[in-house]
Amino acid sequence: MAGFDVVGYDVLGDDDVMGNDDVLGAGSPRADLMRARWAQQLRAGAPGAPAIAEMMLPLGFGSFTFTAGGATSITLTATPQLAFRGERLIISSTATAVTAGVDANALFVVDDLKVGQRSQLVSASSLPASAFSSVAFGVRLAVDPCAPGILISLKISYIGAALTGTDTATVTAVILGRSAG
Repeated sequence: MAGFDVVGYDVLGDDDVMGNDDVLGAGSPRADLMRARWAQQLRAGAPGAPAIAEMMLPLGFGSFTFTAGGATSITLTATPQLAFRGERLIISSTATAVTAGVDANALFVVDDLKVGQRSQLVSASSLPASAFSSVAFGVRLAVDPCAPGILISLKISYIGAALTGTDTATVTAVILGRSAG
């Protein structure tokens, strides 16, 4: 009976049916709109969009500058203040003239990403930081959810040429995720 409406057919509570079951002509434009697939999807939420009562929020890890003679590995940390589940890690980096012409993210690797005590990587192998650049495609993660106050840590190592003199390499990270609150 496509295109027809059943008028007055309401089910209330405990199986009481009120009204009549007369079928009247073609469906109204509003009823057709309510049944439209795109309208149903819009009400349900767009794919990848947060559900109602969820928000997509950034959680910053801050930044660190590697210098000549300094550390070659650093652990950046963040502590969400709301329930949080990370979905997209973004790493951005810059370097001075010693590495001119090289993508600065190629100078770094991700050694580990942890939520609390649990690693979010499948193996102990390091991952290139360029896999998590701001223009990377298809790198959505399913990080374990965490309660407010749980530490999220990101261990990053500098693997570029040795820094000398005043040469520096700075790395900044953020994780985008869903937060309920």
